[in-house]
Amino acid sequence: MASMKDSDTGLWLHNKLGSTDELWTPPSIASLLTVSVIDNIRLCFSSLSPPVKLKLLLGMLHLPRRTVDEMKDALSEIIQLATVDSEPWVLMVADILKSFPETGSLNLDLEEQNPNVQDILGELREKVSECEASTMLPLECQYLNKSALTTLVGPLTPPVKHFQLKRKPKTLCHRLKSSSGSVEKGFSAAAEIVSH
Repeated sequence: MASMKDSDTGLWLHNKLGSTDELWTPPSIASLLTVSVIDNIRLCFSSLSPPVKLKLLLGMLHLPRRTVDEMKDALSEIIQLATVDSEPWVLMVADILKSFPETGSLNLDLEEQNPNVQDILGELREKVSECEASTMLPLECQYLNKSALTTLVGPLTPPVKHFQLKRKPKTLCHRLKSSSGSVEKGFSAAAEIVSH
């Protein structure tokens, strides 16, 4: 009977949190995480997919403090299960949340403690360095004028020239001069006719 309840909870969590359309945990998860659900999650946590584990862990942040205090032991146990997970992102989020049930604060001293975090941060730094700096700016920067943008983010690199315009060919220049000369002659002739 307990295993049926575990599989039901696992399936229910996959239905609620398994969508790849929504990458972040919705705040509405707080109303779904009751004491009995948390107890069942504790039993089936290791069988969940990594995206569901991540969303579940991040969903703990949406819980009211009173609820966190009531479920402190069960939440700590889920976080403890996540710290031995094989997925690096689950490990990192678990490390961030390990003090959350007790203190209500996040553990931000990660880089010194955990080689996994150092690897993930190294990968992120590599990806960021491959991107153009202007694509990494906050969204509100597109509404700033040039001086405000420079004040906020510093001087931007000038855009790369993809091509350079060549000088007009001499034959085109001669044609333009000769056609402009004939237009001027036509205007002067028309002016003489009108004046007579």
